[in-house]
Amino acid sequence: MNGRCLCGAVTFSLEGPVRDVLICHCSLCRRAGTLGGAYTSVTTDAFHLGESDGLAWYSDENGRERGFCERCGATLFWRGASDAISVSAGALDGELRVGAHIFVDSAAGWEAVPDDAPHHAGSPE
Repeated sequence: MNGRCLCGAVTFSLEGPVRDVLICHCSLCRRAGTLGGAYTSVTTDAFHLGESDGLAWYSDENGRERGFCERCGATLFWRGASDAISVSAGALDGELRVGAHIFVDSAAGWEAVPDDAPHHAGSPE
């Protein structure tokens, strides 16, 4: 599966199976984008960075590194202490399925959380 930012300054590919998309409604994911953050995940070995001229990283208040394109502003990745990288579903070309909505108790008052997948107050993992 291939992916890129809005302007193409960052490209990447994922190999093998990817996790179902988790839509996170926490305030950090919401501030990094607009609504909840929709992310799939693969092991770091299955993640291959292509073009990276625009890639920049930011460490958030929880110590997670968030990758984004400094040219177009697209939110692309986040990674923590595990051997996985979470990838923005919107940056990918290919079919994905929503597995769950997480941190729904933190959703903004104006945000409607759809009933298309299980809801969790925190993380199911």
